[in-house]
Amino acid sequence: MQETGVSNRKIRDSHTNLTLRFFDKVSNPKSIHGIYPYRGKISALDAAQVISQLPSDAVLLDPFCGTGTIVYEAQAHGMRAIGVDNNPLACVIARGKTESIDKVSTLDDLSYAISDAQIQQDVPSMPTVASKYFHPDTANQIMRMVQVSTHFNSFLLSALYGAICVAARACNGWLWTSTSIGRINPPLRKIDFYSTLLRKTKKHMGFVNKGSPVTIHTYDSRQIHEIINENSIDIVYTSPPYFDALDYTGYYSKIVLEILAMDRTSIRAGLIQKYSTYRKDMRIALDAIDKVTHDKSLIIFVVGNRKVHGELIKGSEFFSEIAPWSNPYVVEREYTNTASGLWDKINKTQRKEQILVWDLARGSRRSG
Repeated sequence: MQETGVSNRKIRDSHTNLTLRFFDKVSNPKSIHGIYPYRGKISALDAAQVISQLPSDAVLLDPFCGTGTIVYEAQAHGMRAIGVDNNPLACVIARGKTESIDKVSTLDDLSYAISDAQIQQDVPSMPTVASKYFHPDTANQIMRMVQVSTHFNSFLLSALYGAICVAARACNGWLWTSTSIGRINPPLRKIDFYSTLLRKTKKHMGFVNKGSPVTIHTYDSRQIHEIINENSIDIVYTSPPYFDALDYTGYYSKIVLEILAMDRTSIRAGLIQKYSTYRKDMRIALDAIDKVTHDKSLIIFVVGNRKVHGELIKGSEFFSEIAPWSNPYVVEREYTNTASGLWDKINKTQRKEQILVWDLARGSRRSG
């Protein structure tokens, strides 16, 4: 079934150039976005600042939504938002951030589940690929909670998966970064997973919006026009997958997917993250996105510079070349103080990103 949409008329008369603030830091730990350490997610501060300049009654689409940073901030702004991603794990987190919850009943559900987990019989062993990162007692508690999580809402599932990542860091002496796993650091510390999960849940549940409904589709963006009506989207705002083929099923997600017995290979095969076919796949996705926009839509892409096989590729130039829209205006800035800052210093790199904006009301759509 296709997503229905009603095009907003205010965006059709809007020709205001977007501005990009400079932030000392691009992450915001006091938000819901720390519920899960998804690799390569966009800065929530940037997303909120850009969205604040958009009409609140527009229909916004993020066709590569990941764990839902943009759609969450759009929801907080009062917009109707639609997110699409072909990574089922990421979509659970996106739904967890944006689906309305009752805080009291959610905490009650978790409390009952923890009690149930503690008395579970025949608890399965954690898969070997994942168990090496945890103290055996912590691994056992994790598997108990996974067994009783079948009735969890998306928010509790997000907290559960995020708590698994926290426990992995803690068992290894907190020597890993918030987004990258490192070497195993014996002796592995025993961490009480039940209290870790409870803290994670309480920390983030206060940030769940009570605003406009958000729809998250687990679907291939290359066929996005199959689930979203043509000409129904006012604003496309996204940070597309990196063109150096970042593995969005790696790092902490690899551990979580192994524990959940989800086929990582199959998930990875459905994502646009294979460098050899990236240009072709992204062209298909961009053409599909073009079909769901209208002649007054605004299209915003956040991209960056990346080194691939020793060659520096500028994101703004790459996407300007392959997009079905022409003459974007571009805002560029350098940024620091990210989880990757240490590696930037070691490698003597400067991280740059660009925001490309195509205003179709100004005739940016290519002919033919």
